[in-house]
Amino acid sequence: MGALTIAFDITIVGALALPWVVLVLHLLFFAGENRLGDVLRWIKDQQQPAAAGVLLFAVAYTMGSAVSRIAQDFFNDDDLFVHVHRYLFRVGMTENRILTSVYCQRDDNALLLAGSGNPALKEKIDSFQRQKSSGCGKDDDTRPPVANESPAPKKAIKSYLSANPNCLCQQSLSWHVRPGINSNDDDFNDAAADIFGLEESALLLKGDEYTQRLRQLHDQVMVLRGAAFNGMIAASFCVFAWGVVLRREKPRSAMRWVLAVVPVAFLLVAPNAFRHHFRERSPSDPPYMEFSLLLIGLAGAWLLWMPRLQSSDAKKQQAASGWRWAVLAALSVVLTVTATLGWWATEVAYAQEVIYSYDSQWTTTPPPLSSNSGF
Repeated sequence: MGALTIAFDITIVGALALPWVVLVLHLLFFAGENRLGDVLRWIKDQQQPAAAGVLLFAVAYTMGSAVSRIAQDFFNDDDLFVHVHRYLFRVGMTENRILTSVYCQRDDNALLLAGSGNPALKEKIDSFQRQKSSGCGKDDDTRPPVANESPAPKKAIKSYLSANPNCLCQQSLSWHVRPGINSNDDDFNDAAADIFGLEESALLLKGDEYTQRLRQLHDQVMVLRGAAFNGMIAASFCVFAWGVVLRREKPRSAMRWVLAVVPVAFLLVAPNAFRHHFRERSPSDPPYMEFSLLLIGLAGAWLLWMPRLQSSDAKKQQAASGWRWAVLAALSVVLTVTATLGWWATEVAYAQEVIYSYDSQWTTTPPPLSSNSGF
């Protein structure tokens, strides 16, 4: 049943990718969507609904598998940053940074004590708590109270954090930090991700009856993350289509030249991310996000900068006017922002549910018997 659930979620993500796939066919190939319609009519004429259903499921599942993996890397990639004077500007809203923020808040409430029964988890929690104060400016040599090492009440931890406003916990979701803090931030986020992975895996081993709520939240994370990624691509190509129409109908308008600059943003960001990726990542980590940004930028540059010929059918059937593409672009942006915020909120809820579930399981389950007990 779990396998079917995963396949269902991936299929939904693949189905949500169909609008921008059709849009790409419409923009990059003359009457490409018409040929796609011919293929669908041919499948219908064969009167084989079962075979057609299997084929469409296979296509949607394959597309969804690729998009889900790329979206996961896209929303957890911290290679997008640039140094400006004394600060480093970065993407603060990544999956690991969200997890770090949640674990910082829960650690302040002493909810990570449940991990003391697992040696591997306890080591990660201790490392996480030691790193909470790294990069704290004037108090770099001091260390905050660690709940697993000594009785540290919640007030003592909160008073320490209030006296050290530049700690990693307080800047986990910040979009601009000092370069020194960012260098320590990677190890800190990795520690939080390791804690989350160990706790999540331990809970999943309990079975479906204990993890139904977790699986529901995990499914929502996958779908919303994939929807946000699909919406971003659809919004980009709607903007490109708007620019193509203005280039043909109003070549001297100011908006036409504004839209012509949009691919430059992708073409500037992608090489910068590529450089950081290959400098700081291992060869086993593919540059999914960087490759996606580069492809979108190149497609936009080809559509908006290169001279294009129109087929006779395209001249007879004029494309939608500019304002319609503008409305579609605005709608795609709104849906993308909504899906992104929904993913963010669900990611927080999922991390909190993992912490609460692991804590409740540890407090209600008796500790394992010692090997010297004779059993």
